[in-house]
Amino acid sequence: MNRKKIAVLMASIDREYQQDFSKGLAAAGAQNNADICIFNSQGHMNVAISTDENGERMIYDLPDLREFDGVISLLATMGSVETYNKVYDLLKPLKGKPHISIDIPFEEAVTISFEDHVSVRELTAHLVTKHGAKRFAFVSGPLNHSVALERIKACRETLAEYGLRLSDRLIFDGEWTRIGGRNAAEKLLSLGGELPDVVMCGNDDMALSVIETFHEHGIRVPEDIAVTGFDALREAIMRGLTTICRPIDRSARCAVDLLCKWIDGEKPENDTVLLPTVPIYGDTCGCERSPEKMHEKLRAMASDRWQMETILTRVSMFSGTMAGVRDEGEAREKIADFAESWNIREMFVCVDPAVCRDAGEAEEVAEPESDGYPDEMLMLYGTRNGRSYPAGIFSRGDLAPVLMEMRKNPVCLVFCPLYYRDHSLGYVAMELGEGTGSALYSVLMLLNGAMMSLYLQQNIRKYVRTIASLAVQDIMTGMLNRRGFMEQAPPVLREAREKGMVFVMISVDMDHMKKINDEYGHLIGDEAIVRMGRGMQALKRINLTPVHISGDEFLAYGMADSVDAAMASEDLLRQELERINREDPWICELSASIGIYAAVPGEGNDIDEYLTKADREMYADKNRKKQWSREHPDEMAGGN
Repeated sequence: MNRKKIAVLMASIDREYQQDFSKGLAAAGAQNNADICIFNSQGHMNVAISTDENGERMIYDLPDLREFDGVISLLATMGSVETYNKVYDLLKPLKGKPHISIDIPFEEAVTISFEDHVSVRELTAHLVTKHGAKRFAFVSGPLNHSVALERIKACRETLAEYGLRLSDRLIFDGEWTRIGGRNAAEKLLSLGGELPDVVMCGNDDMALSVIETFHEHGIRVPEDIAVTGFDALREAIMRGLTTICRPIDRSARCAVDLLCKWIDGEKPENDTVLLPTVPIYGDTCGCERSPEKMHEKLRAMASDRWQMETILTRVSMFSGTMAGVRDEGEAREKIADFAESWNIREMFVCVDPAVCRDAGEAEEVAEPESDGYPDEMLMLYGTRNGRSYPAGIFSRGDLAPVLMEMRKNPVCLVFCPLYYRDHSLGYVAMELGEGTGSALYSVLMLLNGAMMSLYLQQNIRKYVRTIASLAVQDIMTGMLNRRGFMEQAPPVLREAREKGMVFVMISVDMDHMKKINDEYGHLIGDEAIVRMGRGMQALKRINLTPVHISGDEFLAYGMADSVDAAMASEDLLRQELERINREDPWICELSASIGIYAAVPGEGNDIDEYLTKADREMYADKNRKKQWSREHPDEMAGGN
């Protein structure tokens, strides 16, 4: 395939401005035979309530931008300084790669910008000359943001031409959000004194919330204060807001067209491309709204309302089932039902394999990544135009299996993060459409609920295994404890009986344990037990299972081909203790009394019988040692 691959870095794609831009990207990508991969975070949300900012910006760790033919960045959409800086740092090493930056000038990139200042100047002059406004306030985007500062500057310069000024005291940071606009309006009203004639806002979202706040305080718009916005959102036009329209769709098409020519070797002549903007006058400054614009937006608003009602119904339907999935299979089934109900024709849910790995597949289940994505991802669910993809592991660098396929048509996919607190659970890649429009946050919330449920279920299974292991495992030596022995040894004895093999029971009692505790203390005694446990591990070489019963008492059990083979285990254990004493000298040497009983089990034989007979042999060994010590006191004088 001679198909270009373009990465787009943006935030808040569910907002109208970004939606219009993305639709332009998709159309231009299809026209230029280019795959478009949009990496999106929900940057505008109130992260303290609904999202985790660190979790959101993990999505920008996903793409290796060096693997793309070109990049389009929308830094102005980033929801915080931290996210802005992260994306900025990712873009810095791309010098020489075709890069189109929207609004924000970037070294060696071509910037597509808008003649915002022209329309802001025209609108400011209109407010002064037609409506007699003299006292201005400005609700801006972040006051360290170049786009926001340019709009304030244009207003100031125009006012100066009329002998007026914009006071710093009347400039407020509205953060580009409705909440920020409301807070700015409250701050303005708290100043007291004479109200301004007009409040100019850096976007429509802030302007609409400013108007709502004024109405709540009994302040009429425009009779008491005129209010203007920016962006020409559908709701803004329908409510008669005076605003400024940017050619968003055109800017996206222009970005893709320029980038594709640049990829083919035709670098743009100019570092900056300026697109015109147009003021739209409406009720909120005292003018009449445009009927043509209203009819156009009315159709879109009706569609939006129907979609919102549908979204609420679907969220209610799936919130419980998606948040309650228990395993991979159920998750795939529920996500398939969800995608079909939501009319999502193309979606790939890609997760960290640790989130979904079955508890029985491995002794230890890795934790999901907390600082990015693993090298291998699990495609938990995939669908495209009615085709279902089988679940499977793929390389993270591929992003989504569909991108590696031979296809007739290019794709435009939106990549969004899935996470739980500070753990990355994976990501979802979706087509532009219902799922990535105003419903996006709801879609992500439901998918995240399913992934969180899988993650928590996985941890529950892990903790159950851990608790079960602790119940049968000796903490000091790591071997089976008495309970573990009583649970696991009888089945081995039955297997030996069925196969006609020798069942082996070894009883081991450490020598001189009381003397070690009396002379060196119980901490040294515990260390002696640990060292003895290391020696007992040698019996695993001949398929015997070591057990720490308690204190200085050990045993081992298992199957052997013959009684002679079973009896050889005593020599193996003594040799291992000698090796430890020799190669790892300690405060005292270790030794043990050992007894073995080995025989093919009959129907009436049980574990207690084997243990009793092995103990009898162990005590016989212990008595032989005591007898020898009494007969050779001189040789024992320097011993333990």
